Amino acid sequence: MVTTLLLLIPSPASTTVHDDSVAPPIDRLIGKDGQLASATIGRDPNPNGLWPLTGPNSEPLGWIARTLPAATDAIGYRGPTEASILLTPELRIASVAILSSADTEEHVQAVAQDKAFFEQFEGWSWGDPPRQAKIDAVSGATLTSLALAQGVLARIGEARPSLVFADPLNVAEITPWFPKAASVDAKTGTVRDQDKKILGQVIRTGPLCDGVIGYQGPTELLLKLNPDQQIESLKIRSSFDNEPYVGYVRQERGFWSIFRNKTTQQLGEFSPQEAGVEGVSGATMTSQAIADTLVAAAARQQEQQSIAETESTGFLSSIRFTPADYATITLLLLLTTLSRFKRFHHGKLRRCWLLTVVLVIGLWSGNLISLALVAGWSAEGIAWRLAPALATLAAVSLFTPPITKLNPYCNHLCPHGAIQQLLRPTPKSKRRIEIPARLRRSMRYLPGITLVVAYLALVIVPSLDLSTWEPFHAYLFRLAGWGSIGLACTTLLITAFIPMAYCRFGCPTGRLLDHLRRTATSHRIQHADLVALALIAFAISWRYFN
Repeated sequence: MVTTLLLLIPSPASTTVHDDSVAPPIDRLIGKDGQLASATIGRDPNPNGLWPLTGPNSEPLGWIARTLPAATDAIGYRGPTEASILLTPELRIASVAILSSADTEEHVQAVAQDKAFFEQFEGWSWGDPPRQAKIDAVSGATLTSLALAQGVLARIGEARPSLVFADPLNVAEITPWFPKAASVDAKTGTVRDQDKKILGQVIRTGPLCDGVIGYQGPTELLLKLNPDQQIESLKIRSSFDNEPYVGYVRQERGFWSIFRNKTTQQLGEFSPQEAGVEGVSGATMTSQAIADTLVAAAARQQEQQSIAETESTGFLSSIRFTPADYATITLLLLLTTLSRFKRFHHGKLRRCWLLTVVLVIGLWSGNLISLALVAGWSAEGIAWRLAPALATLAAVSLFTPPITKLNPYCNHLCPHGAIQQLLRPTPKSKRRIEIPARLRRSMRYLPGITLVVAYLALVIVPSLDLSTWEPFHAYLFRLAGWGSIGLACTTLLITAFIPMAYCRFGCPTGRLLDHLRRTATSHRIQHADLVALALIAFAISWRYFN
């Protein structure tokens, strides 16, 4: 039932309409020199989702693009962040700015104010993003900043659009080659029939190479490939070169036979000059430009395919580990060893462990489990590539209680709980305050009530920021607001007089983990199960009627 509840949490991004047919504002992208202050944005984007920017005299100044929907899977602490990208006429990034975000407001503000972070993107080329780029994240807002960077990489990592040959491939063009074609993938060129069966592949040279000039301009070609990546047929799609020269090349069968039956790898390594290709009589410059275009396009296609294969096989290389991640995972492994040999019964070792947890998990990495994190990752997905240690910590915290009857996070890994254990008064301490038993029994319901209210609020208002509901955000002290810091200090001050006060009477995250913990009576239906069932019914009903 808990899994169902988490899956029913709506995405904050789903409540925001991202119209990728509307150009993003340019005011946040204007550079220090203000050259774009008088720029005009085109009314409609080109087929690649780029809006043209022109000056007062209609001179081209560059392009502007949005990162969504390409950045949808780039999840930060609570959700994706949409950015706008300003590009030079040569499709190099001039600047990046945040448009909107489903992430925590304080994190987003910290990223938006960090100029050095955005300067890292300047000069990146569309279609050729830096491989294994080392992104310097914003301190205290690591997940949010890395998710934004990942979204930018995803957007410019798409095939470089041809500004000369912008029209996407359509089925009608390839029907002579594939009479049963029902669809063609604009990015890969894969052709399928009505049953989704692959019929073949067609490559456009335009997005791969559009800079080889013949007598007057470049030419785009289509290549039909068989399953062995051999070229079965070729034809000119469109050309800016002169007629009748282009027509002469179309009709010269001997010229096209030079390239047929070659694989794309062979064509990429082919040298028309060394092979003695003289071109078509009467259209020498046009035919030679077409030959060079074919070779350059094949070489670029092979390069892109090699990069894609490397990225798909390099699983570990896609995960971003930091020293804080290694330290956190080391603590998790050490916890397993110490628990197995029951070393936590030793007072000095226990205190040393608690201090280490506060310093490493709390103040250094900020890897705390909270309602905001659980809700955000449940609705949007888990950012395990950007935060492997935090994802591992969340998995240990959520899956260990129902399997082993233990609650390792609350007992050994929570920095706020660790400080409370260090501050709690002894049974004979004069500062210890005892709460009356009747009041104590009533106060034990507060974490559960908070948990229920938080869930109802999330279902109704998915964009609600739960980070202010708990004191854990204070450990991100570089950007935490005074409200979070004040809440954390207040709960710790109370703990100095009432042992483990927040853990016992205030923590909704701890109540969730405790509900998951397997006990001797777990097989019985309890009040919490009925509450969970009611919440499921409410969430489904709200989604249906809303």
